[in-house]
Amino acid sequence: MSRCTLLLLLQLVNNISSVKLPLGYQSKAEDVKSVKGFIPPQEFFNNYVISGTPVVFKSALNKSPAFHKWTDEYFLNHPASAKYMVVYEKGKKETRKNDAGRIPFSEYIRRYINEDLYCVTALPYFLREDLPIYDSINCPFIRDNLFDDLVLWFSSGGTRSVWHHDDYENLNCLIRGKKELILADRADHYLGHFDHQNSSYSSVDVDAVDLEKYPNFAKIKFFNATIEAGDCVFIPSFWQHTVKSFDRNIAVNAWWEIYKTPIECPDNEPTAYFSTSTFRSDPYLGMEGEVEVVDTESKETLHELRTLNWGSSEMRQNNYMNRNTFIDLMSEYLEEEMDIQDYDLEQLFAFLDSNNDGKLQPTELDTLRKEQQQKIATFIPALKSYLPKTEL
Repeated sequence: MSRCTLLLLLQLVNNISSVKLPLGYQSKAEDVKSVKGFIPPQEFFNNYVISGTPVVFKSALNKSPAFHKWTDEYFLNHPASAKYMVVYEKGKKETRKNDAGRIPFSEYIRRYINEDLYCVTALPYFLREDLPIYDSINCPFIRDNLFDDLVLWFSSGGTRSVWHHDDYENLNCLIRGKKELILADRADHYLGHFDHQNSSYSSVDVDAVDLEKYPNFAKIKFFNATIEAGDCVFIPSFWQHTVKSFDRNIAVNAWWEIYKTPIECPDNEPTAYFSTSTFRSDPYLGMEGEVEVVDTESKETLHELRTLNWGSSEMRQNNYMNRNTFIDLMSEYLEEEMDIQDYDLEQLFAFLDSNNDGKLQPTELDTLRKEQQQKIATFIPALKSYLPKTEL
C-alpha cells in the first residue's frame, strides 16, 4: 500500500481519538527537496548545511564500487571479515535500552537474515576502499577540520529508530534497500516531547503515537524523505527524525562537526577520487581486530561548546543566543564539574561576542583562532581541558 493510499485511509479515521497513527502521519508530510546526484561541496555547504536544510541526492552512489560489490558473498569471501569485530544491537526497533554485542563481521553476515539483529558500527577499514568520499563533502576544509566518523547501518530490514536528534551534521547514503525518514525542523524541537538523555530523544512509540500523552505531535510540520539504493539524504544537526528500513538494508552515514560559516572548496576537488579509507578521524577506527568502537567525540574540541549553543531553543529558532541565555546554559552545564561565577561567564560571553551586539552567533564560534580558543581558559581555567589542540 502506498503512503498516499494509507494517508487517505487514515484520514477517514483521524477523528477517532483512540486511533494511534505512526509518527509523521498526524498530518500530511512535505517531501524533502531532491536533486539528481551530488552537488559541489561549496554549494551544498553554503546553501544547505549553513541554513540547516535537508536535501535528498538521488542516484548519487550508483557508480560506486560499494553499490556493485556489497553482497553477502563478497563480505564473507573477504579474508578480513572473520577478524573484524562489529557492534550489533539485539532488536530492530530501537529503544535506547537494546542489548548489544560484538561478533566477527563474518558471523554477523551468517546470522542477520534469520535473527532480530541490527549492526551499527564503525565502517570496517577493509570496506572503505569500496566507498568514495561523498562528493558533496569532498572538500579539504571539511575532510581535514570537520569530519568525525563513518558509521555502517546493516540489517535485513524492518528497523525503526526512536524519535531523536543528533548533534552532528549527517549525510546518510543507502547502498541496499529502502528507507523512510520522517523529519521535523529543529525550530520545532520544543514540540518533540524529548524526555530522555539531555532531551536528545523521545519515549513516544513511533509506530503508534498516543496524542493524549504526546499532544504536540499534532502540531508539528513533518517532512518525508524516502530513499532507495544509491540515494543519500542530508539530515541537518538537531533536526528531529525517525528512520524506518525495508528489505536487506545497508547504509553508511558521515558525521561532521556543526559549522555555520561559508567555506571555499577547489573547483576541481569533486573530480578526484578519494576513498573513505583516507577519511579517518581516529587511528583506531575501522582497524583490523577492533573489539570496541572508539568514541571520537572528545571534550578537547569545540564540539561541546557548539553543541551546547545549538541545544538552546533560542539558537535553533533565531540563529543566535543572547547573553542571559548563554550564562544560564553554561551555568547549568558546568555546575557539577567546576566552580564558576556568573561574572566569569559574562567575561567569556563578551570575549566570544566579537562584534559586541549582545548576541552569540554560530560564526563567532566557527572563526575562533587557536590562540583565541586557548585564551578562553583565562576566563575559566578549568575550561582548558575542553579546548581543541588543533585549530578549526
